[in-house]
Amino acid sequence: MEKILPTVPASTLRQDQAGIFDKLAESPVLLTHHGQAAGVLIHPDLWNSLVDLLRDYEDAVIAQERLDEAMADPSVLIDLEDARTQLVAQGLLDG
Repeated sequence: MEKILPTVPASTLRQDQAGIFDKLAESPVLLTHHGQAAGVLIHPDLWNSLVDLLRDYEDAVIAQERLDEAMADPSVLIDLEDARTQLVAQGLLDG
């Protein structure tokens, strides 16, 4: 079940900034303009957490794609020690 966000008319930003910012500690706040959703305010800590989560998800998708490619064509796989030797030779890993 989705949580219903506190809804505030955008015009309220001028009159009650402190109250709206206080609400952000508990939940994002939906801003409306002429009765229609216009934007969402969220606390910076929540924003940063969401960005981190999205990056982790993107990394997981890339890892799954690489795994799928390797499973489809095992000839692209190399031995771990060979990979280490190549990385050292390229200066990407300390020997």
